[in-house]
Amino acid sequence: MGLQASARRKDKLMSVNVVTRFVVISLVSIAAPSFASEVQLSCPAGTVQKGKTTKSESIYCVKTTSTVIKPVLQGPYVDFWPNGQKQSEGQYLEGFRSGHWTYWDANGVKTGETDFAAGDYHGTRVQFFANGKPKMIEQYQKGIRNGTVQELSEDGKVVRESRFEKGKEVAAK
Repeated sequence: MGLQASARRKDKLMSVNVVTRFVVISLVSIAAPSFASEVQLSCPAGTVQKGKTTKSESIYCVKTTSTVIKPVLQGPYVDFWPNGQKQSEGQYLEGFRSGHWTYWDANGVKTGETDFAAGDYHGTRVQFFANGKPKMIEQYQKGIRNGTVQELSEDGKVVRESRFEKGKEVAAK
């Protein structure tokens, strides 16, 4: 009798696991295609849209002259967290990050903004607290800190300020 009761409990647990998996897979398969079909980038001339939003993937434009082995990203780029929230958004130029990029956490809260040139930080980079206020503001030139760096508190007050020249800190308050 003890073995039969144990077997029934095991069967019951297995059926609950199967039902749970079915529900989760069904919800994901319903939600993901509807979300993915909504994403349409404005790809520049000579490029085509590639990618998908499911399973932490991305949507991007590639040059039509690039190969499958070595695609050249050109134009808008968006990638997503597994829950479908946007993770980052920006532009590529000749395969390198370029211009203004924005980053979010898995809950959709903006975590950063960065300017790029030829794939390097170039210009202003801002990291944000969860409340939306800047946490750190940095200046870059060709991937190297150059200029003022401010570290701020969650209420917006400057905690530390320093100045960099060619990647080296030259002054701090």
